[in-house]
Amino acid sequence: MTIANGLRRVCALGMLSLVGVLAACSSNPFEEKPIPACPRAFLPNDTAKLVQFRGDGKDLTDVILEAEFDGYLGDCGYDLDDKVLNVIISPVIRAELGPAAQGRAAKLQYFVALKDPTGEFIQKSVFDVSMAFPNNLNLARYRDEQVTLNVSLDDLWAGPDYEIYLGFQLSADQLDYNRRFGKN
Repeated sequence: MTIANGLRRVCALGMLSLVGVLAACSSNPFEEKPIPACPRAFLPNDTAKLVQFRGDGKDLTDVILEAEFDGYLGDCGYDLDDKVLNVIISPVIRAELGPAAQGRAAKLQYFVALKDPTGEFIQKSVFDVSMAFPNNLNLARYRDEQVTLNVSLDDLWAGPDYEIYLGFQLSADQLDYNRRFGKN
């Protein structure tokens, strides 16, 4: 049974017998119990921006595309029975065609990764994005479909200690460029 983060009821009302309430619930079936918070999400500076260049060029006239995360929409829920954390996230990307663009479409990739409380990345998924630009605009905004990450937990209260990371899937040169010229 999946319960959304905003839903605070742990014990569902069951069939009441004449003897009492279900043994799994508290003595007061209407008592609300807290649900752990969602993990925090991060957009690291070195992967939050993408600059695609034509060939080996690094000049402004060689820019094909510049893109960056404009934020994300997200939520989480806990499957209390199976002790599973379900994270749902939907990235928002803003992009601009550069002077070296040779069409009205762009392709890029982003990742969503989950880090456990020990600091180990335990899940990473890479997603393809195809953006179309209108004929009269070089700017576009894209909101991707919801991405879902699921992780089994021994202890539900460890859920908030996990961390979610979003970023562009970059080449070594693109990552180096961001680290050298990106925002700090």
